[in-house]
Amino acid sequence: MHCDQVRQNVVNGRLVPVGAFETALSAWLATSHALSDGEGLIRLLVKQQVLTEFQGKGLLAGIPGPYRLGPYEVFDRVAAGRLGIVFRARHPEFDQPVALKIFPIDVCSDREQAAQLTRELRIAVQTDHPNVVRTFQIGRAGEAVYSAIEDLQGETLSNRLKRESLTATPSLPLGEACRLIREAALGMSYLHGLGVVLRDVQPANLWLTPARQLKIMEFGAAHDSLEFLDDADSVPTEHADELRWNFDYVSPEQGDDQDSVDVRSDIYSLGCVAFHCLTGRVVFTDKNPLRKMIRHARDPAPSARDFNSSLPSEVVDLLVKMLSKKPSDRPVDASLVAAALEPFCEVADVDEEINAWASVEVRPSFFDWVSSGGTFEQIEKIPQAETDPAMVEFLKSMTSE
Repeated sequence: MHCDQVRQNVVNGRLVPVGAFETALSAWLATSHALSDGEGLIRLLVKQQVLTEFQGKGLLAGIPGPYRLGPYEVFDRVAAGRLGIVFRARHPEFDQPVALKIFPIDVCSDREQAAQLTRELRIAVQTDHPNVVRTFQIGRAGEAVYSAIEDLQGETLSNRLKRESLTATPSLPLGEACRLIREAALGMSYLHGLGVVLRDVQPANLWLTPARQLKIMEFGAAHDSLEFLDDADSVPTEHADELRWNFDYVSPEQGDDQDSVDVRSDIYSLGCVAFHCLTGRVVFTDKNPLRKMIRHARDPAPSARDFNSSLPSEVVDLLVKMLSKKPSDRPVDASLVAAALEPFCEVADVDEEINAWASVEVRPSFFDWVSSGGTFEQIEKIPQAETDPAMVEFLKSMTSE
């Protein structure tokens, strides 16, 4: 690829301002590189963070910018979830930043996956809580099904814990850990009130914003009270979900009878997350995932104080209840977990929730536009938005990685 073609694809596609591109090109040529080595120039622009890795892959695939999916311009890949990949994007007409969750291209051709996706989207569009990621719109472009959600700046709790594990004190500070678990419990209680059982509560599915808020961001394994609307023939085969679980946070009953799993299963999993945050380690450390699951089902959980002697007795006792083998011995509602943790959160942290939505900037014109789009009953009935077929194929390759 010639550098002139790269210039055209980058500048005309509004990926990089012309001045920034010409500066990078001059530096490239000054180091004895040839104009014919456009691929090398693209890799340099990615390395220098002038282009995102996502944009660089698109250019190397021969796709000019802007990278549009329906009405949205896609900039970068953010994270991969249980059923789909999240990208950073914006709606140029309203100058509204969003995140796009793009689902596997072939999801609609599989009845089980289509039913699961229908469940996830049905849950997402009805939620309105500061500790649950907000979904604005469901759309289709070519074969791609996507949801436009609030702009995800920040990181997952999983990444936060990994970073902390490299320090001398691998557990999170008590106040921070209690605040994060409290916020997760508040979001969970709200979802439980809608009849939603998440079934996959783990740090990778909990998002931390720059404003230090925690948001539940994944519904790919959820059951809800409207599940009877799904295709009866698409019920997952036995143990299919086990292959996708994170065995560090799975409840004892999830390996027994999925039909009996209720909100108390989510509370057990949240207890596992809390244990990790407060001690810097998972409840059961075992390299064999199936043996780990058996330990969740049979072995009593170790005391968190064995790994963090400074924990208050009230917090330790709460973890014991949340990690009880019998669901009947656990708190009956996640709101009780939140209430028990509140005394251990800094007052300022709790007061910030009053202005929780302040960090979610939504243009009124954009909100009016998405609100006028109506609802959907089946994925196949979502109206199609115009998109370059090459872009759909590129996204197909990204979601299959």
